[in-house]
Amino acid sequence: MGKTSENKELGFGTKTSTQKSRLINKDGSFNVDRIEISKWSSISIYHALVSMSWRKFNLVVFIYFIIINVFFATLYYYTGMQGLKGVEATSEFDKFLEAFFFSTQTFSTVGFGRISPAGNLTSSIAAIESLVGLLGFALATGLLYGRFSRPVARLTFSKNAIIAPFKEGKAFQFRLANKMRNSQISDMSCRVTLSKLENENGQMVRRFRVLELEIKNIIFFPMTWTINHPIDENSPLYEMTEKEMHEADLEFMISLSGFDDTFSQNVTSRYSYTHEELIYGAKWISVFSQNEEGQTSQDLNKLSLFEKVTL
Repeated sequence: MGKTSENKELGFGTKTSTQKSRLINKDGSFNVDRIEISKWSSISIYHALVSMSWRKFNLVVFIYFIIINVFFATLYYYTGMQGLKGVEATSEFDKFLEAFFFSTQTFSTVGFGRISPAGNLTSSIAAIESLVGLLGFALATGLLYGRFSRPVARLTFSKNAIIAPFKEGKAFQFRLANKMRNSQISDMSCRVTLSKLENENGQMVRRFRVLELEIKNIIFFPMTWTINHPIDENSPLYEMTEKEMHEADLEFMISLSGFDDTFSQNVTSRYSYTHEELIYGAKWISVFSQNEEGQTSQDLNKLSLFEKVTL
């Protein structure tokens, strides 16, 4: 491995030095706390709503719906319930509920017809709410389309990486698979960078080394892929013992990219293994078998299974 490729800077910087936390989280995000010049300038509402989980997104939509309708119901109530024809409630709380449900009908432009606005003020509020409702549904539709059309590489990784026997020596390995049954990814490429503490003139400095892989690219990705880095004299892991790997606070940072046939777009994924997730002296248990029809079958439940061996 050449000097040029070994010393390329990833963007974390060597001054991350002796911190004992991982640099890349399990979800692929970077473990960096950013202190912004202005919090508001760094906020992207669209990006947050498109990338958040479905549970959070549904909760945000529900809360927005409730708040908007409570706001307009309050306007109807305090401008006078006589402005709403057809209200049958007698208690003040029930009157507010009638105003709230009228607001939901106006907001969604359903309008069942029992309650209707009377007077210029109430009609103006209802007109404004109808406009807000139309704009709100247009935005929600755009966000839903953005969430469904956003290509994501849904890859599953083995829980651990291993140091396994390989030919006459050993190798660093981990496995991954495409967990989306109906999504095909082709032209897959993988890049693994090692984060490692090294002693330079008595000072511990974090260095980043690109690991040479046995196979960097595959054209088709219908089954599992075992990433293999032979540990030879050119490897930064050469002659390192299990204890030395822990003391060097190793982290293997993985970057994957490929072409998703469903979306006709390139997709990327990030992952990492720390030295605590590295099993020294193991080999993978096969995930493959043959079904009754003679077809190759793979059991992804076995993706992380290994057995201990002596190196």
